[in-house]
Amino acid sequence: MARFELDDFVTQLRQAAVADEPARRVRALMTDAFRDPDAIRAAMPQFDSDDEVLFEDDSVSIWFVRFQPGLHVPPHDHQTTATIGVYQGAEDNHFYLREPGRLLHKSTRRVGPGDVIALKPDGIHSVHAADGVTSCGIHVYLARLTTIERSLFDWESGEASPFTDDNYDRMVRKVG
Repeated sequence: MARFELDDFVTQLRQAAVADEPARRVRALMTDAFRDPDAIRAAMPQFDSDDEVLFEDDSVSIWFVRFQPGLHVPPHDHQTTATIGVYQGAEDNHFYLREPGRLLHKSTRRVGPGDVIALKPDGIHSVHAADGVTSCGIHVYLARLTTIERSLFDWESGEASPFTDDNYDRMVRKVG
C-alpha cells in the first residue's frame, strides 16, 4: 500500500469537501486511507493536545482527535456531517435519541483501527476510549466546526446546553 502523507491527505479531503457529493467523497477517501491504520499512525506527528485542528475553512474542518482513558465525552451534536476514522486504540461511540424529558441510548459502536463511521448533522453521540487504551483518529466535519453553534445534552434529561468549555467540563464523566 502507498505511504500515507498527512499533507496530501488533507489536500484530498479539502478537494472532496467542495466537490459534488462531498459526504460520499470524504467517506471514500477516509475508507481508503484507513485500510492501513499503521501507515497513518507512523505518519502522524506527536501532538501535545487531544484536539488539534489540521485544517479548517468554511467547507471543511479536519481534526486530529485523541480520547484519553477514564473520560467519557458528554453527548453532543455536530450540526454538520462528521466522518471519523480511528488509527490507534478504539473509541466507543454511544448514539442517542432525544425524547421529551430524557435522552434515550439507541446503540453503541466500537470504532477501532482501520474503521470509519459517518454521523449525520443531527446525530447525537458520546465517546470514550475503549478498554482503557488511548485512541487516536482523524475527524472530518463538512463545515467550519469552530464556529458552529453546537449542543451538549444532559445525560439523563436530554436538555440541550450550548457547547462551551465550561459546560463540557461540567458534563464530562470519569469512567473505569
